[in-house]
Amino acid sequence: MKKILFLTLAAIFISCKNKPVKSQQEILTEKTREIVLKAFNAQMDGEIDIMKSMLADNFTFTLTGQLDISKTYSWEEFLEFAGYFGTLLKGDVGVEYKGIIADKRTAIVFAEGRMEGVGGKYENDYAIKYTLNNSGQIVEQKEYLSDILLATQLYGQEICGEKKSL
Repeated sequence: MKKILFLTLAAIFISCKNKPVKSQQEILTEKTREIVLKAFNAQMDGEIDIMKSMLADNFTFTLTGQLDISKTYSWEEFLEFAGYFGTLLKGDVGVEYKGIIADKRTAIVFAEGRMEGVGGKYENDYAIKYTLNNSGQIVEQKEYLSDILLATQLYGQEICGEKKSL
């Protein structure tokens, strides 16, 4: 009986000892992933209060590209921009989550936008980079997309190139 008890305790001890312990970096990466996905989903669902609660006081949003709207915004400016963006759409905003890459205090969410704009069908690929501060709040959101699609399908602008001879 003592032998069985000893073997059982030894097996439990060995199995507990062999469990991998997560590093501080792995724990931080998982937490960053969780925070970013919660913020992304809140933004896509229009839950502005939830999103706002996850942001640092000095939060900035940057839209990349070469358009007049491609710049860095404060939170208040971002809300104004989002309202303006909504006026360019016909119908609902359709965004499909595609994946995430996270590491320590940064994460990039990949998504596809599918909606209708004033210039027609608007389907754009997005990479949205989130940076967190030491308190786990989002301090920066940077959005990468095709600004040509944005200009043609949402603004209704024509883009034409000039062919140069060699």
